[in-house]
Amino acid sequence: MYRWFLVLGKAPRSLSYFAGLVFLIPAVLILSCGIEAYHYLPPVPSGNITSSMNEQVTVALPAVSSSDFTHFVLYYRIYVSYLNLTGFSLSASNLRDINPALYSDYTYLSFYTSTSTTTTVNIASVMTNRNYQPLYFENSSGDISSGVLTSPGIQIQLHFPQLADQSNPPYLSLPGNSMMKLKRSNGGGAFTPIPQHRYFLNNDELNSDGNINTTVNADVAAPNVSGGSSNRYAYVAMYIATAGINEQTYTPIFSIPSFVGIFFLPNN
Repeated sequence: MYRWFLVLGKAPRSLSYFAGLVFLIPAVLILSCGIEAYHYLPPVPSGNITSSMNEQVTVALPAVSSSDFTHFVLYYRIYVSYLNLTGFSLSASNLRDINPALYSDYTYLSFYTSTSTTTTVNIASVMTNRNYQPLYFENSSGDISSGVLTSPGIQIQLHFPQLADQSNPPYLSLPGNSMMKLKRSNGGGAFTPIPQHRYFLNNDELNSDGNINTTVNADVAAPNVSGGSSNRYAYVAMYIATAGINEQTYTPIFSIPSFVGIFFLPNN
């Protein structure tokens, strides 16, 4: 080998030179193949969400510059409880006292809400696997649509007034005094919520054990069986995520979810 190098008139290369080639050549090949850029959507910052007395929340939807963006989506789950708590905090004891399932879900979803500002996870699947459903809206004409918010940069409010009833149930308000009643999901026809009006109101039909199952009220968690009161109350927990379509693969993409709050459902 020594004689071969003398004939060529070249000095042996160092090992670091060849090691560099090992990493450089694959890198060049990868770059030349046009690897797909990583697509992600920004979440709704927690600082954009302001809750008041567990009856109202204001959400400032961020401006989104990504061409992948299509909408914001709200997810919810209802928790029946034997406790009537007002002004409650997000302490572990409060969540467990309201409903153990609430504590379990909140703890599980905290992994996603606090991980980072990007994700490759299908958040829609994460939420539905925890029995969270997308919110629906009812406009002034009585038409029901999925809870899709397509206008970034605006401010919305969710209201859960304690004197609400079927004529004036909890609602969403938009800029310009536009209001839409909040509606529970039917899972795209996978279950049949009771009461049929699907408003966010607590009553015997909603909180009855016989109606809390995967074919009726799949969006409701039953109360703790150790509760000692015959009175039942209901709370709803909500999250919001930015959603869109990857323009290269035509697959759904999501931001991490942001916790919106827990609200007391009016009794009706």
